[in-house]
Amino acid sequence: GALYYLALLHLNGEPTIGLEPCSEMEFMQRLDRAVEAGNVDAMFTRGHSYYHGTEGYPQHYPRALQDFLQAAEEGHADSAVSAGAMLHAGIGVPKDQERAFELYQMAGELGSIEGWKNVVACYLTGEGVPQSLETARYISETMLKEKRKEDG
Repeated sequence: GALYYLALLHLNGEPTIGLEPCSEMEFMQRLDRAVEAGNVDAMFTRGHSYYHGTEGYPQHYPRALQDFLQAAEEGHADSAVSAGAMLHAGIGVPKDQERAFELYQMAGELGSIEGWKNVVACYLTGEGVPQSLETARYISETMLKEKRKEDG
């Protein structure tokens, strides 16, 4: 994780230690090294940057999805939600609501309330999974209620 945090530190600078902000090119190089080292937070950040076309990265939806999927497979819940959202709506990539549902469920199982909310929405609308109001209600009443208590 050190490479990732160093990239962020250099991006923003740190006046208390006399560290000036770095250029976007330097940030990209540092972040890419953190991704190559397998840091899931770096994968998520780079995916987010590709998605929005920020921090020196061009907007590139397929690369964003690739980073989100890689981080999701390594257990990063927010990346699973982000990849699921891209696939669910077909944002810059082919629409795949079944895969989106799987990713939302993965995110939920990794502890994401947003993931469970999206699973419920999929069951309510029948997108990516057969419609089941009963299953949607059950997940709402159990997983979301349980998760709120844990965070409570």
